[in-house]
Amino acid sequence: VGMENDAEQILKKVRDDITVFIDLKIRILRLTVVEKIARVLAFLSYGLVILLFAFFTVLFLFVALGFFLGNLLNNVALGFLVVGGLYLLLTMCSILARYKIRLVFINLIIRSFQMHDDEKENKI
Repeated sequence: VGMENDAEQILKKVRDDITVFIDLKIRILRLTVVEKIARVLAFLSYGLVILLFAFFTVLFLFVALGFFLGNLLNNVALGFLVVGGLYLLLTMCSILARYKIRLVFINLIIRSFQMHDDEKENKI
């Protein structure tokens, strides 16, 4: 009877340890997912801020170009028409190269994840 109790206690301890182990693995998985989501959101937020600054920079440069060309052509409206044509040309180029542009962004995101994983491996 004593050995059966010992065996039952050992099995109960093993079962408890396995339960704790599975619970810890689930917690680690949750934390990993939360970390990856946070990193993606941080990457996107940073990209959005940079995109916003770039947008306003390009906007003001093109407004200045419109006035400059307007002075050269002696017609401000014609200067802005030329700038509008440049915007149209850039838009068409972006549409034609949309797959390559998407691929560049996908590679940037993948590289960002890989660099972070490499940093983790180097810390271990």
